[in-house]
Amino acid sequence: MHTPITEPLRRRALVLLFGVSLLNYLDRNVLGILIPAIKQDLALSDTQLGFISGIAFALFYAVMGLPIARLADRLERRKVIAVALTLWSLMTAGCGLAMNFAQLALARTLVGVGEAGATPPSHSLIADLFNKERRAFALSIYGVGSPVGLIIGFLLGGWVAQHYGWRVVLIGVGLPGVLMALAVYRWLPTPSRGDADGAETVAQPPLMFTLRTLLSRPTFVHNAVAAGLYAAMYFALLAWTPSFFSRTHHMPIGEIGTWLSLSLGVSALFGTLAGGVVGDWLSRRDRRWLMWLCALVTLAAAPLFIVAFRVEQPGLAFVALSVPFFLGVMQTGPQHAATQGVAPPAMRATAAATFLLIVSLINGFGAQFVGLLSDQLNARYGEDALGIALTWVTVCASVWSALHFWLAARHLPRDFGRPA
Repeated sequence: MHTPITEPLRRRALVLLFGVSLLNYLDRNVLGILIPAIKQDLALSDTQLGFISGIAFALFYAVMGLPIARLADRLERRKVIAVALTLWSLMTAGCGLAMNFAQLALARTLVGVGEAGATPPSHSLIADLFNKERRAFALSIYGVGSPVGLIIGFLLGGWVAQHYGWRVVLIGVGLPGVLMALAVYRWLPTPSRGDADGAETVAQPPLMFTLRTLLSRPTFVHNAVAAGLYAAMYFALLAWTPSFFSRTHHMPIGEIGTWLSLSLGVSALFGTLAGGVVGDWLSRRDRRWLMWLCALVTLAAAPLFIVAFRVEQPGLAFVALSVPFFLGVMQTGPQHAATQGVAPPAMRATAAATFLLIVSLINGFGAQFVGLLSDQLNARYGEDALGIALTWVTVCASVWSALHFWLAARHLPRDFGRPA
């Protein structure tokens, strides 16, 4: 059943989808602040922790995203989101009950399966609620759920873990999602597909035709690869930065969570919003700015990571991290606006899932590679090993990502708005 679009319904939908996004990223990223405690309690290596925070989540998140998105392109999208939210919320709480590496890895995998059902149908709904002149900003509002979830997770998670343990944190952030799922099922509006673009609803095309259409558009491919490289760096930072400050600067986890919620969370919050506003403004002059902006901010962030992980004063390190986080996340709204812009309306949820499939297949190796590199460098550099590993991964991924954003911009005028 489709709901006629009105401005109050648009606002209600965006508020609810923001809530879904917030819980998505809260449940995904809170693990980072808990890694020092989990490492000590379960006696895990950095390689094992990298697997849990990286591949265990990202692989199944990637694999399940496409079939779930196909359902979202065929079924009522609010129902898909509600079921997915219920699953990942219960499995996040289940992570808090894990007694060993295998149990934690399995629960974390199922969190990834559930979260695969959040973003593709959400992006599809936003694209059908907001026209192309407002879409980057609307997608940025959804994207703001990431830094807000990070702020809540690191700020509260750090102190709760320090006083009550990491298990209480995971159970506490997981269970509220079940209530949010009920709200989504009851109140999330469902517009007709293509409504915001004035397009008539059409039947969902076959999967292989959809994939050939999307992968034949260089903008889509380069944008996805660029986003994957940036995400590999971004989520590796969220997973390992708390451990870096614990090992290198010998800070308690509650204090680390407070400072990171400010330096990373707040800067990412304003950076995401700024990217949506600037991306919409610049793209009205030339649509290539959707990708040029992504390339510029990602490249500008690269050298600042070197400062953050090599200075000896923790206060300067926190400040140095806030700037590249602000710059880097500016690509969030424009990146997804470009993806939805090059996808025909009947393919938008599948386009978002295919995009996230590519992103997640690359992304999962970021945290894993940092953990492996840290273990390899430990014998020579000791407590500095993790900082060195983070420096290499952040700089290399940022520069490589900027290159693909620039390549995407070259093809965007031809690919944007092309019919199937």
